[in-house]
Amino acid sequence: MNGYRMPTHGDMGMVLQGNSQAALSISAVAAQTSAFTEAGYYDLWSDVDAYIKIAPTANNVTTGNGYLIRANTTYPNIMVLVGDKIGAIAGGAGTLSFHKVS
Repeated sequence: MNGYRMPTHGDMGMVLQGNSQAALSISAVAAQTSAFTEAGYYDLWSDVDAYIKIAPTANNVTTGNGYLIRANTTYPNIMVLVGDKIGAIAGGAGTLSFHKVS
């Protein structure tokens, strides 16, 4: 994966230069991103409690089949594959943000 560097010594690090970031408006109706064209690890966060799903079809996410992410908490290193979409649903209006980290 682009951006991933295996260190030969010392601490692991991440290359942020050139990595994408975006946001998805979410609400009580499921929403999804467009399909990802590059696999990688993403940090995810939302300003409201939300349930997410990552799959080629993700607009069918519900509170019963989604993964709960708590408001104002960063979830690091979530793998997204080529063709996957991030779907989310929440109890109210909010924003799900994501940033590629490797």
